[in-house]
Amino acid sequence: GRLCDAMAGEAAQNDAKKPTQGLTWWKVALAFLGACASLYIFLCGLDLMGGSFKVLGGRGASSLFTAVDNPLAGLMTGILATVLVQSSSTSTSIVVALVGEGGLSVKNGIPIIMGANIGTSVTNTIVSMGQSGDRIMLERAFAGATVHDMFNMLTVLVLLPTEVIIGAIQGEGGPLYWITKAITEGLMGGDKGSELFVSPITVITGDLVEGILKANKYVIYALSLAEPVEGTPSKVNETLCKPLANSTRRLEEAAAGEDDGDSDFSRSLLSRRSDDRRLAEKLQDCSTYYCLSKDLDSQFKKISLSSYEKLHKCTGYILDAKGKPCGSQVCYIDSGSFYETKVKESPLIKGGFLVDAGDMGGGILGLVISLIFLVLGLIGLSKLLQIIFMGNAKKVIRYAVKLNGYVAMVIGCGITIIVQSSSVTTSALTPLCGIGVLPLAKMLPLTLGANIGTTCTALIASLVSLKFGAVQIALCHLFFNIIGIAIWYPIPFMRRVPLAAAKLLGLYASFYRFVPALYILVAFVLLPALFLGLSAVLDASVGGGVVLLIFILAVFVGFELLWLVGWPVGSPLCYKVLSKDSREEGRKALEKADREVQGLPEPEESPSAAEPAATQEPAGAQDAQV
Repeated sequence: GRLCDAMAGEAAQNDAKKPTQGLTWWKVALAFLGACASLYIFLCGLDLMGGSFKVLGGRGASSLFTAVDNPLAGLMTGILATVLVQSSSTSTSIVVALVGEGGLSVKNGIPIIMGANIGTSVTNTIVSMGQSGDRIMLERAFAGATVHDMFNMLTVLVLLPTEVIIGAIQGEGGPLYWITKAITEGLMGGDKGSELFVSPITVITGDLVEGILKANKYVIYALSLAEPVEGTPSKVNETLCKPLANSTRRLEEAAAGEDDGDSDFSRSLLSRRSDDRRLAEKLQDCSTYYCLSKDLDSQFKKISLSSYEKLHKCTGYILDAKGKPCGSQVCYIDSGSFYETKVKESPLIKGGFLVDAGDMGGGILGLVISLIFLVLGLIGLSKLLQIIFMGNAKKVIRYAVKLNGYVAMVIGCGITIIVQSSSVTTSALTPLCGIGVLPLAKMLPLTLGANIGTTCTALIASLVSLKFGAVQIALCHLFFNIIGIAIWYPIPFMRRVPLAAAKLLGLYASFYRFVPALYILVAFVLLPALFLGLSAVLDASVGGGVVLLIFILAVFVGFELLWLVGWPVGSPLCYKVLSKDSREEGRKALEKADREVQGLPEPEESPSAAEPAATQEPAGAQDAQV
């Protein structure tokens, strides 16, 4: 019997090698070029999807930040805002700008940064759904995508309560706040940073994507900042400005003329008013001025340079406060109309053939086109990568498995700094997980490195302005990830927690293809919306909020008991959804597929190992471990 099994195993290995044994170098070269073309289409789809989400949710995302007044609301706002704009760089840049101008405190900004870290992982989770056609590939891809989520969620679960509790006791902030504050104080004496280079991904995909849809992200940034504040001057330079209605000099002259009863003065005054009307077209209306932050002034310049250059600064026109009525802020005479027309009323699509479809129509069409690009690119990439890697490259794969985890982190960080997007890095790696080239154990450190790399954009941008709060909140983003890695990666026991959770989600997805879509809906939409509602109830009524919170916790605890213990006790719901036999079958199928990818022989099964290990576990043990 064993001889037959060995012969069958050898035949299976030979069959697995047949598709690639006949490949010549030029076929491999063609496959490689095809993979590059598929990757280009895939990256264009990612870029276009980000732009489409910015257009569809940009205005809502900017207004979300204004309502943050507690940690729970901040965390959920960060998740929802990042899901809406499909970019943690965009949402964290908004937070950095808000903190820099004083519109948001560092303490309230920290939970938003944590939420943005969770929200950014939705992109590669969506990408994993492109491999739904094959059960094993979907299991690997979904596990590879969600290991990012598991790390972020577990880190938030540890650091957010710590930050809130210690902050409440201390009165100002928790450990993350004080660590970054001390580092910021040491950095502020240095020179300013330089502008970031343009992402090569943006350069490569820019022409095609902007030909379809070009989103004006600077309008989103501007909407998140405080509006210009209107002021009324008491004294203006009348050689450059139209006289004010309550001009002191005119009132004094008019009063003197009336006292003297001088009819000649009346005729002179009428004549002067006639001359004033002729000169009015050449003079500036200085009846109002507007004060705005330097950050908003910077966004004005990026939104429309031609209109920005036509704005009139208050210097030389307004004489109040020695020509500086706004103090340290920027003062313009006519920026109010600019804000209304170029920010509030401006469409978020500023280019591409979808520009005439409007924000809603163009955003939806752009999203549909981006999904087509993603699916086509992913299918082509997966098929061609199989051709390239499934032949003699199996030995290389076995060596890659031995890659040091910390070296993998550096690689993930470096790639993300170059492309300036963790979503691009992790989404490009997800198909490799799906075909089995990249093991889950190596996907985790690459993902952690990408988390570190994506913080550099906001960090260097904050160093350009050297505002204390902006630099500190950018450092909070960096140290959130560093502390999370220190907790969950170095110790093997701790490392197994996010890996086991991701594997379990992948297992469920392999049997129920709707699991990834349901997971995205629940984790990134319904739960954040539910807890934002809870936060609003707590603000309106503490008693009502506490009652609602107790009810939610009771429902959660009840569900966990049913899932892991069951009713009656001993029949957990988790094994009714997916039986022990199905779990063992899935485990064996995945192990067999992994061995085929790596070219390893089938292991010989001893008689004592014939009984499935799962039957020796207590009810709900596998789910309970997660």
